[in-house]
Amino acid sequence: MKAIIAASSTTVPLATVSRHCHSPLNPSLPSISSALKYFPLSSRFAVAAPCSSLYYDRGFSRASVVKRSHLSTYMASAAVEPVEVLVKAATGEPEKLGDCPFSQRVLLTLEEKKVPYTLKLVDLSNKPDWFTEVNPEGKVPVIKHEGKWVPDSDVITQIIEEKFPEPPLQTPAEKASAGGKVFPCFVKFLKSKDSSDGTEEALVAELKSLNEHLKEHGPYIAGENVTAADLSLSPKLLHLKVALGHYKNWSIPSDLTYLLTYIETVHARESFTKTRAADEYIVAGWAKHLA
Repeated sequence: MKAIIAASSTTVPLATVSRHCHSPLNPSLPSISSALKYFPLSSRFAVAAPCSSLYYDRGFSRASVVKRSHLSTYMASAAVEPVEVLVKAATGEPEKLGDCPFSQRVLLTLEEKKVPYTLKLVDLSNKPDWFTEVNPEGKVPVIKHEGKWVPDSDVITQIIEEKFPEPPLQTPAEKASAGGKVFPCFVKFLKSKDSSDGTEEALVAELKSLNEHLKEHGPYIAGENVTAADLSLSPKLLHLKVALGHYKNWSIPSDLTYLLTYIETVHARESFTKTRAADEYIVAGWAKHLA
């Protein structure tokens, strides 16, 4: 397989889906589904390559085709060892990216920091032995850090922030809790079978509070720039929007204009569109919680 260099005006993922790659933890086993290597570059070129190696198509190697400055930018990013990340595969589609908002939070952090990573999809309905051996709790996301597999998106994103400090994503403490209660309120309302139990009102109250925060401090949680709080909240808001729309025919009140604008803004970011699960997988992912 040859590597391909494609002109692009936006950040594009590097590399491939290989259905025949082997697990780095146990080469005798096929990977759970697929291995994806991403090199999120700020340069104007994306390089697609086999999962086992990276090399250039000779047809694009001449300076007349690829400017040295662009290659230098690429080589600087490629010099960073890709972070190994295990995330959820889609329900019923183990070779598609799944609907876990905590996994997306980690991927968003890597994308926003332009950190290369290797993505592996784990079928949580049929967990392979090697996965439960390295991660007994059997949960995702998980990254490999200093030779050890580390779970928990809170811990993982802190590790990424410390190891790759640029651009800084830490949210100021006084703003970090904004929207923090939205997700648990959403889950309670989604699971509720009693329209008079107050779960809808509790969710709307939290959304109104978030709307007021954004009105005063927006466009993002901490102001003009996206921070860790946005990368944590935005996948959860996607789940809220999709799941409540499907299962309850419910939508965020139209008068919460600052919140609606915020959702549109964060969900349009390139990092988000590259790492989000399809709506159908979000719907399928919540089905088992509502049975």
